[in-house]
Amino acid sequence: MSFRLGARSWALRPSNVLLKATSTNSIKQLNLIRQNSTKATIYDQVTGKTIVLTDPEHPELADYKNPPPVLAQKKDPYVKYDDQQNRRNLNDPVNIDEDLYDIWSPDYYDFVSDSTALKHNGIFFGLLFGIAGVVAYFQLNPEKPAMIRSFPYNGLADALGATSKENASFYQNKPDLDAEKECGVLPEESDVASNRDSYEKSNASFINA
Repeated sequence: MSFRLGARSWALRPSNVLLKATSTNSIKQLNLIRQNSTKATIYDQVTGKTIVLTDPEHPELADYKNPPPVLAQKKDPYVKYDDQQNRRNLNDPVNIDEDLYDIWSPDYYDFVSDSTALKHNGIFFGLLFGIAGVVAYFQLNPEKPAMIRSFPYNGLADALGATSKENASFYQNKPDLDAEKECGVLPEESDVASNRDSYEKSNASFINA
């Protein structure tokens, strides 16, 4: 008799009644979720609504209509956007993988086949060498507007510090011998020659020493 009273009093405790009610509600809610959850729908426990999935393969999207991906680099840069730098307008639908397609994503390259690449390179180098050949054959390149600069007296080797023919190559400026043969060397001016003679006569003792 005392055991029955003790068991009955334990069952009537408020905490145990609440636990029993909570477990009963959880079972009912779980059954409701099982009834409303399929491969094409999910049950929202917060709102109590059944959501139809837009993509059963990705239930994490719920009813969000994932737009097709569009590379921001492929968008026209001259169109007026709300966000000109990112080429986006306000309230534009965003792909779930937008970070792979926005303007800051890695550059995308349009690869072509080997035959197409060889054809494009062939056209480029063909035009390059073709134009160069036409210019060379018809001598379309103009001549130099000025005569090549020449350094007389063996490239001014003595004036630049050469002491012999052996070390002249280290001091001389490379002369244009063809220009010297064609144009010759400018003659000395009379004033320069007279000044040199007068200097040599007045310093003959020092020069010949």
